[in-house]
Amino acid sequence: MKLYFLNEFLGDIRDINVDGMWVNGEITPSNNIDKFDDFFAALVDEENDFVETNYNEEWLDDNNWYIIDDENKRRGIYIPAVYPDREISWRWR
Repeated sequence: MKLYFLNEFLGDIRDINVDGMWVNGEITPSNNIDKFDDFFAALVDEENDFVETNYNEEWLDDNNWYIIDDENKRRGIYIPAVYPDREISWRWR
């Protein structure tokens, strides 16, 4: 599977497992993901409040995030949680 934001390839996802509504895996990032590092860090930081106004509106739009599955089909997701250790979690839209 591959993670995309708009037309930007952000990384390959492997070791996928499903836990209820959540899908989890490990992402091997492309260089394109670097600009999202602070965004993802803020999203997954449970100690602090996430301040939406600090980030690009396009990043906050679920319609801009998707996965290309193993059958080369585009499947919409909600904004994914990407952790510093490159674990990734998402829900299908």
